[in-house]
Amino acid sequence: MRRALALLDLRPFRPARRLLAASLALAAAGCGAGASGSEVLVPSPPPAPAPAPAPEARNPPPPSDAPEPDPEAARLFLSRVGQQRPPTSAPVPRVTALALDNTARGEARGMAPQGEVVSLQIAEGESAAIPARVAPGECAVFIAQGGLGVIEVDLFVTRGAPPALAIAAQDADSGPVAVIGGRGACFSVPGAAPAPGAAPASGAAPVAVNLHAQVRRGAGVVLVRGYRGPRPPAPPAAPPSATPPNTAPPSATPPSTDASAAPPGANPHRAAPPSAAPPGPARDAPPR
Repeated sequence: MRRALALLDLRPFRPARRLLAASLALAAAGCGAGASGSEVLVPSPPPAPAPAPAPEARNPPPPSDAPEPDPEAARLFLSRVGQQRPPTSAPVPRVTALALDNTARGEARGMAPQGEVVSLQIAEGESAAIPARVAPGECAVFIAQGGLGVIEVDLFVTRGAPPALAIAAQDADSGPVAVIGGRGACFSVPGAAPAPGAAPASGAAPVAVNLHAQVRRGAGVVLVRGYRGPRPPAPPAAPPSATPPNTAPPSATPPSTDASAAPPGANPHRAAPPSAAPPGPARDAPPR
C-alpha cells in the first residue's frame, strides 16, 4: 500500500522531469556545436577590389636633330642690313681662339680651315659682313665664336646685295656660338656635286657669298672662320635581306635535332629502336 502511494505521488512530476531532461540535452548539444565550430557557417569576406591598371609608359618624343632657326634673328638682320657699317677688326683673344678650335673639332671634323681667323668688334644689334667663296659641290662649314661679353651671336650666308639680298643659310644655334653646315650638314652652292668622299672638280668656278655675323645680345669680339672639305659619305644602310638578331630567351629555343648535339659516346647514325610489338603467343609454347 505504501509503495502504491509513493508511485502515485511521483507520477504527476514525470512530464516535468522529461521536459527538463530534453532541455538540458538540447543546451548541451548547442554548446558542443558552438565550441567545435563544425556546424557554424561564417560568411566569407567580400573579395578585395582589383588594383587599377598601371598607366602605360610612353617614351617622350625624341628631340629634333635639326632645330629651326630663330625668325627673330632674321627679322632683325634684314631690318638693319641696309645700315650695316664696315667691319671693325680687333685683336684675336687667345681664350676665344682656343674655344673656336674646340668648336671646329666637333663641327668641322676632317676639314681644312680656309684663310686666317677674322676677328670683329661688334656692338649689340649690329652685324658685320665678310666675303667668302664656295665652289659648286664643295662642303663648307662656317663658325662664329663669340668672346667675352657676347651673349647671343647669329650667322648668315647671303647672296646678292641690298635690296635684292637673299638669305641662303642661317644658323639654328643659341648662345655665343653659331654654326652653318656643321656635323656633316655641308653648306654648298648649286652645281655639279662630286661623289660622296671625293673632292670637287678643280675647274669648277667658285661662287661669291657673304658671311654676316650679328650680335643680338651683348657686345664684344666675334671670331669667324670657314672650313672646306669633301662631302662625307653617307652611313651604310643595312641590306634588305638582313635578318634581325635572335632575341628569344634560351628556354624558348627548341631542342636541336643535329647529330652533333647527341650525348658523348652515342652513335649518331644508329637508328632509333623500333616500337614494341603487341605480345603474341609464346614461341616455346607446347603444341595443343
